[in-house]
Amino acid sequence: MLEALSSQMSQAHSGTDVLDLAGRRLQWLQNRESVLAGNVANANTPGYAPKDIASFQGVLQNQMAMTLAQTAPGHLAGRSTAGSATRTGTSTSLDGNQVNIEGELEKIADTNDQQRLATNTYSVYMSMYSIALGSSSS
Repeated sequence: MLEALSSQMSQAHSGTDVLDLAGRRLQWLQNRESVLAGNVANANTPGYAPKDIASFQGVLQNQMAMTLAQTAPGHLAGRSTAGSATRTGTSTSLDGNQVNIEGELEKIADTNDQQRLATNTYSVYMSMYSIALGSSSS
């Protein structure tokens, strides 16, 4: 009976794939860095509005969200909200450009720090696998 329960539990919740999560995080960071670099490149383009992508937390919530089943006609249907791709509330220069170079460079530095953290975490995780398998090079 315990074996049947454990197999049902493993099918219902397989856990978090840390390597897949790290890969998705790195892909998100790469995409964000490209968007922010485009903002800096268009700093002198008249009328340009800077862009950003949805936060990684929002991406995870959208991909891992569970939808509620509507089991009776009177039940409300669940809703999903997506993040906005453009920012609002920034100051505009005389030519209509809204890029704040200092702010964009801060975001790029933050993204770089997050990439470094993600790659270091991935490296540590892989070295733990190597140690567990007995193939450590140290």
